[in-house]
Amino acid sequence: MRLGAVILAGGRSERMGRPKESLPFAGTTMLGAIAAAVADAADPVTVVRRDAAQALPPLPGGVEVVADDRPGEGPLAALAAALRRYRDVHGFGPEDAVFATACDTPFVRAADVRFLRDRLDGVDLVMPAPDGRLEPLCAIYRLAVLPAVEQLLAGGGRTLRALATACPCRLLDRATLLGHDPELRMLKNLNTPDDYRRALDPPR
Repeated sequence: MRLGAVILAGGRSERMGRPKESLPFAGTTMLGAIAAAVADAADPVTVVRRDAAQALPPLPGGVEVVADDRPGEGPLAALAAALRRYRDVHGFGPEDAVFATACDTPFVRAADVRFLRDRLDGVDLVMPAPDGRLEPLCAIYRLAVLPAVEQLLAGGGRTLRALATACPCRLLDRATLLGHDPELRMLKNLNTPDDYRRALDPPR
């Protein structure tokens, strides 16, 4: 099975007040740190931006950038654009998969990607669901989900969470996740300036 990675970076960062993808983090930027981390477990790595006018920070070599072909219609449409590219450009088949995350999850590591990948047997989607809360932007999707994605989009769908019931899916509960990541850092996203400050200067 081939495994790629998709980072959604087309949001407006309204709660943060400035583009999250370009915020300094770990000697690079938030987007750069995430891309470098997941590249150790997946190839290729694809960043989906809003449109060709959206400026992005410098990225690690080999990371490709594509524009959302339905900007403003939510993460489901952005994932669809990436999945089509993996199928049409990179030759991924239905059994191949991508790890999907967002540009505000700087604690994701290659080990997290592998942890999710290793639970993909027999299903098309692996999604964390601590306490029943679905986390679709720290999940693994086989390309086999693309028809379901297209069907949801045709019906006006915009949320990735709908795929948990539209496809053969394995949900990972809190106990399973804690066994891998005791602080659930891979699920933490930075939405506000306070979130960002805490990430830069964590409690001692």
